[in-house]
Amino acid sequence: MNANLIKIYRDIKSIKIQGATNVALATGKALKKYATDLQIQNKREFVKRIKEAGKYLVSARDTEPMADNVVEFIVCQLKRNKGAEIKEQRKVVRESVDYFFDLVEKNNNKIIRSGQNLIKFGDKVFTHCHSSTVIKVLLAAKKDKKRFEVFQTETRPLYQGHKTAKDLIKVGIKNTLVVDSAAPYLISKISGDKFTIDKVLIGCDAIARDGSCVNKVGSFGLALTAFLNKVPVYVVTQALKINEDAKNLKAIRIEQRKAKEVWSKAPKNLKIYNPAFDKVPAELIKGYICEFGIVSPENLIKKVKKDYSWLW
Repeated sequence: MNANLIKIYRDIKSIKIQGATNVALATGKALKKYATDLQIQNKREFVKRIKEAGKYLVSARDTEPMADNVVEFIVCQLKRNKGAEIKEQRKVVRESVDYFFDLVEKNNNKIIRSGQNLIKFGDKVFTHCHSSTVIKVLLAAKKDKKRFEVFQTETRPLYQGHKTAKDLIKVGIKNTLVVDSAAPYLISKISGDKFTIDKVLIGCDAIARDGSCVNKVGSFGLALTAFLNKVPVYVVTQALKINEDAKNLKAIRIEQRKAKEVWSKAPKNLKIYNPAFDKVPAELIKGYICEFGIVSPENLIKKVKKDYSWLW
């Protein structure tokens, strides 16, 4: 692997590059550069190297199917042009990445429009971790002159909620940070009228074929509390994050992070379990705010099969 691939791999692994969309875009850009730099004239060897590089980048984190789908799309286009010369194959990789990026951008615009319409005047919105797409939805709602308030978790152990708080403050959106363990209290009716949450908006790292999703650890608890208290949970995401190999949540492997992220100087013989994500069953999700509008988990899968046939 060349130096740029190794750098991108390490940046993804260390969460210097974070968020499913950002990881996917970084993967695509790295493969585009690799295809240009790769000094090789054998056509089969070229395709083999691209596949290997894609597999290498995707292996940086377990739960990043959107990055995997970038690679899948590139490989699919190379197969369609398998008789092409090396020069043309390089062009196929570049154009495949550019097309995917353009699709992601168009999808983002559709998601933002659907999401901002969901936010109502006076809403109290709860979110978790840091989702750039959720931030964009909230910003669009603010630009639409809607007055609302956001509550978010700090998101231990890496405190991605701090980034969310800073982003919201920067654009003038009123927000309140709470420790992770306080989230169910705020979402439940026990908190009373002071913190009546109207809806929960979370991002997403992976979608299973049964309409369930994977997001930052803690999402299941939030979704379950919201469901029991009749607070709707919306997943703000690109449908391109679907894992076509995962029939259900059991098939999605959850990344385990290092113990030192939780406690850098922990006592000896103490075991620390540090999953990066958890799983939210489809029955807890009111709808997906995606490029197809706001759709139920069941309808999301139907639309993916129709519009992204290359994934199946």
